[in-house]
Formats: sequence, C-alpha cells, structure tokens
Amino acid sequence: MAFRKRPYLVIAFGSIIVLAVIFLIWGNTWRMSVANRYYHQADYDRAQERYENILVDMPSSPYVLNNLGLSLLKKDRSDKAIANLKEATTGLERLTVGKSRKNKLQNEVRYNLGNALYGLAEKSQDQQGQAGYQAALDNFKQAVEADPKDLDAKYNYELTLLRLKQPPSEKPPEQQQNEAENIVNMNDAQYFIPRISDEAPVDKDW
Repeated sequence: MAFRKRPYLVIAFGSIIVLAVIFLIWGNTWRMSVANRYYHQADYDRAQERYENILVDMPSSPYVLNNLGLSLLKKDRSDKAIANLKEATTGLERLTVGKSRKNKLQNEVRYNLGNALYGLAEKSQDQQGQAGYQAALDNFKQAVEADPKDLDAKYNYELTLLRLKQPPSEKPPEQQQNEAENIVNMNDAQYFIPRISDEAPVDKDW
C-alpha cells in the first residue's frame, strides 16, 4: 500500500512560515522607522536605545550599526560610534544586495566613519591625531570610490589631505580650517562644497 501524503498540511505549514517571515520583516521595519523618528526629533537617547534593541535581533546589520553610530556621534561618544561604524563596514561585506545598492550603502557608511574619525582627530593635536586623519582619509577615499558623484566626500577628502600635509601644532585649528577651505575653494570650487545638511539614518533594516 502506497504511503499517502497530506498536501494540505504542507501548504498550511508553508503558509505559517511565509506569514512569520512577513511579520518579522514588517516588525523590524516598523521598529527601525520608530528609531529613525526619534533620531530626526533629536531624541538621541531614545534612538540609541531603539537601535540597540534591534541590534539584539540583527547583530551584524550594517543599517542598524550605521544608525546607532550616528546617534552616538550626536551624543559626542566618538569612540563607541567609530566602533559601531567599523562593524557596519564589516557587515556590508556579507550583505547580499545589488551592486548599486551596496555601493550606496558603502558610500554612506564610509562617509560617516570618515567624519567620526576626522572629528576625533581634531580633538587630538598629536601623532594620534595624524593617524586619525589618515584613517579618515582612507574612508573618504572609499566613499568617493563607491559614489564618484558624492561632492561632500570629495570635499572632506581634500580637506583631510590638507590636514595631513600641515603639522597640527603649527597653527590654531580655527586658522587651519579657514586656510584649508580657502585653498579648496581656490583650487576647484565647482567640485568641492561643504556638507550643508546633517547625516540622516538609513530607512531599511534587512
């Protein structure tokens, strides 16, 4: 006697799995949107808390790590922000998305990491600061490689390069900033412009 299968059980079980996956994706998207809303409202404590909660379920998500890093930067916690942004770059390597989407994310995360490293280097006018500028330069370079049209990343790359060529102890930081910006503007004003808007967290989380 042939074994009889019950296909309706298989269909029902498959439907449950599909519904569970949909619920999980929708739930994470909703949680991410709530966290992003707190970020945009400048409630960085709540945003950080929400991102950290999502990270428990998605520990290697470059989206969540990037947004958490931005929240920490807003709270002037550069060291922890840099650690999360570095993890985000590692998560990007394992992300299976289209090339254009991956390049966009690479550009965003590398730009944010470069900014964090640059800001930390500005506070340390010594050899450690120079190493920070070099690390920032490398990340801005990768941001430009991911998106050659990113004028902000190009500007920051040039400004960081000028910082590296000029010893930090020679002149006050304010004077270095003004001189560097003047040089950039004189050299190629149509290509390098300062960023005029704050970084925004990414909206998706899968």
